Amino acid sequence: MLMMKMHLLRRIAPRSACAALLLLLAAPWTAFAEAPSGVGLRIVEWPDPVSKNPMRAAVFFPSSQPTPTPTVIGPVSIAAQKDAPPREGPHPLVLLSHGHGGSMFGHHDTATFLAARGFVVAAIEHAGDNFKDRSGDGTDRVLVGRTEQLTSLLDFLAAHPAPGPEIDLEKVGVAGFSVGGHAALLLLGGQPDFKRLQAHCEQAPRSVLCAGGAAVKLSSPPRVAKADPRVRAAFLMNPAGVFFDRSGLAQVKAPVYLYAAAGDTVAPPEYNARHLRRNLPSPPLYAEVAGADHFVFMAPCTPAMRALATELCTDPAGVDREQVHQAMNGQALSFFEREIGRRSIGAEPATASPGTSAPPRSATPSHPPKPY
Repeated sequence: MLMMKMHLLRRIAPRSACAALLLLLAAPWTAFAEAPSGVGLRIVEWPDPVSKNPMRAAVFFPSSQPTPTPTVIGPVSIAAQKDAPPREGPHPLVLLSHGHGGSMFGHHDTATFLAARGFVVAAIEHAGDNFKDRSGDGTDRVLVGRTEQLTSLLDFLAAHPAPGPEIDLEKVGVAGFSVGGHAALLLLGGQPDFKRLQAHCEQAPRSVLCAGGAAVKLSSPPRVAKADPRVRAAFLMNPAGVFFDRSGLAQVKAPVYLYAAAGDTVAPPEYNARHLRRNLPSPPLYAEVAGADHFVFMAPCTPAMRALATELCTDPAGVDREQVHQAMNGQALSFFEREIGRRSIGAEPATASPGTSAPPRSATPSHPPKPY
């Protein structure tokens, strides 16, 4: 029955899909009408292991103090209070890696949703590949260095007096969007083959990976991707997957959830999310949003953000970004609860919604999918 609902949802018109998805989600989301915790926000800074220059991250955490009003930072409105008192932990940690040219606030709604329900979320702003600094475009300084930056952020957080004691280092996951999904796979043991880029750019010239040309500029000696065994699961949104073949993914043994936009024109799913789905050694959880394009997984935009970045804020007709995020954030919560461990506070885990769920990793294609 669940497979039938998924089948129908992906094939009806996008506007109808959104309406159907909202109805399917109504019951599971009753438990989250009131968030069980306030959310605090700290901006931390530490040395970038690649450039040695300062680098920043936004750390969202459960707070013992309610969040009465959003915090406005530039064009974004964030459901968190700066430097609010932390709620006693330790809490599971999710590292969050933005897409090409992005920022640490690009997925703030997902970060605050998880933090309100008992997770610490550390959203990095990658040096050399953010909206203010794209000096690393098309280089392994970014395509491998992002992973070094995430590991250094984890080291920094673990050693820092705040939020170090609030983090359970036995419960660490990663979430990544676009090139951030590529970085997350390297953390789990993926080994990229950059020679694959030329053929990909011939097939999909609009790909975000082709912005710097059809070849990756390598350091001397080339940077080598290193897994971080502390990271136990990855939730990937429109991930860049073209650099991986089956052998390059062979060591990715941790659980993965792939969340794709069916109409992605920047990182087309056939070469990215679906390609990863076919080639990961263990079947990942998988969901596609009908009719959606690449930027649907970035946080819903304020009017100020929409005026500054129309392309990032505009979705195809019939796609409601807020409804998409309602579904996705619930699935991310369920996934991390399942794979890195229970949070220390909050309501019961989210129920997988029929519109976006997928078979458990252990299921074979002949088995009917079951919500977890």
